[in-house]
Amino acid sequence: MMRAVLVILLALVGCNVARAQSYSVDTITDANFGDIVSAASGQSVFRSNASSGSVTLQSGSAVRLSASSANAVVTISCSNTNACNSTNVQAQLSLAGTPTGRLSYITSINLANGSATINSAYSAGSYIVINLAPIPRNSARTFLIGFDLTVDGNDSADPTGNAVTSYLITAQRQFGGGSDSLVGNILAKVIRPVNIAKTQDLQFGSVTRPSSGSGSLTLTPGGVASVTGTNVRRFPTPAATPAQFTVSGEGGQAVTVSVPTTMTLSGSSGSVSATLSATGSGAQVLSGSTGSAGTVQVNVGGTVPLTGASALGTLTGTLTVTVQYN
Repeated sequence: MMRAVLVILLALVGCNVARAQSYSVDTITDANFGDIVSAASGQSVFRSNASSGSVTLQSGSAVRLSASSANAVVTISCSNTNACNSTNVQAQLSLAGTPTGRLSYITSINLANGSATINSAYSAGSYIVINLAPIPRNSARTFLIGFDLTVDGNDSADPTGNAVTSYLITAQRQFGGGSDSLVGNILAKVIRPVNIAKTQDLQFGSVTRPSSGSGSLTLTPGGVASVTGTNVRRFPTPAATPAQFTVSGEGGQAVTVSVPTTMTLSGSSGSVSATLSATGSGAQVLSGSTGSAGTVQVNVGGTVPLTGASALGTLTGTLTVTVQYN
């Protein structure tokens, strides 16, 4: 008996299934505005340029002490599929988290090409859409962001010191899918304004002229008065007092206090140039630490030259001491 054997041959055919691309937001560099001095009152707005990172004041009277660039570089890559080569990328920027310190949310941005090409950008309600040209498979491309940064004034209840405001970048296909997100940060150290207040006038007191030759009246910054010269006499009243100033500002911050080396004392019968000496002048550091108020005390004394022809009567002058953050 013969049996028919049915041989079934199975042919396996390979199929290529097209895969949709997916994106990764690899890195976002911090945009660091550095040290900023609050305005005495009201908000101020600084703008960083996306391309150069340079910063300009747009409104208000805050002062930026730093000169470093303050833009951000965003790096996005595409997955291992040929669809990356021909499909535009959609990057969305939205606000993230809650600002800390004296920074508020960013109010607007500006953009610049890096290695990526920006085709268009527009606001879509609570976020900004940035359309990028295709990113080749297994490659990464960059674009740059500048910011309008709002800084609260010294009348704000918010604390001074290190501050952060953040945003979220999401990269995806133009019509959704294949997305990835990463938070970018904008940093600044916002400090209170520096101020100087006079607490005591410089008073050399009363002396006689020397009967011969020359002499002097000296008052140290610590308040010790002395005289030199033949028959030069210092009177007990008015009491000799050094000038005193109190510098106030952000604790732990470096400042420079400038005291003139001389001042002119003038009266109805003539004038004299006094040589000044001081403590608390030059490079100083305010007491305390960042986030709290600090002070430096400045005392000024000096020496008044005397001769037999020195002007008689009351001599007065103006002493101006200035301070600035370093």
